[in-house]
Amino acid sequence: MFGKPKEVEGNKTSIFKDYVVPIGSLLIPAIAFLAQNTSPWWGSVAIAAYVAIVIIFLVVPAIVRVGKKWKTNLTRKRLEGSCIPKFAASLRRFSPMMESNRSDTIWKVWNDSSMTPEMRTFIRPNQSSFYTLAAWLNCLSQTVDSAKPSSFKLVASETATWVQQYASFCRDAHSQFEDLLRNNHIADTKAREIKKDWNHARDEHNQAIINWKTLCSEINSSFGQSICSEHYETLKTLE
Repeated sequence: MFGKPKEVEGNKTSIFKDYVVPIGSLLIPAIAFLAQNTSPWWGSVAIAAYVAIVIIFLVVPAIVRVGKKWKTNLTRKRLEGSCIPKFAASLRRFSPMMESNRSDTIWKVWNDSSMTPEMRTFIRPNQSSFYTLAAWLNCLSQTVDSAKPSSFKLVASETATWVQQYASFCRDAHSQFEDLLRNNHIADTKAREIKKDWNHARDEHNQAIINWKTLCSEINSSFGQSICSEHYETLKTLE
């Protein structure tokens, strides 16, 4: 969408080299001959014809290329400007999940499940990663809210990286819970409670991830190139 194959431009340039220049080489001596042996107006007609050929094969294509490039840049800037608010909206969906005092998040289920020595054998929530991700999200949200279209690619890259890190963080939690349930080291009542809390928190998490993946797909389609990765795993239920 925003690029043009180099070989196409090369072919257009060769028209001037292969046809217009040779024609001019033949036309100049012909003009001199006509000017000496016939009425001068033939020379003027020949010169006008050659100038017209030059304009058609060189000047007009150059103007068209400049016009297309200007239109492409204008379209790109408009798209970049419209995408940044969408990044901000996606990040706002993740913000509640990074609040440590909320009871319906992956982090809360993970952290609360590690309160007893028995559970800590399998459940080891990564405190440092959680607070790092939360601080990073806070700074990133402020950056995106004030970003200009010229910062589009930087914003897209950092937002995608944050989402990927957050998804990986939550996958670690799922892996630990799977190990816990597989080894049957907790009572059935406690297991059912964990499954219920996890599956509820997982739904909101997956909705945010799916929303982000959809946005990435739309952006890549609009720009005709891979701006954001579209590969983000959603969380499975605990069964």
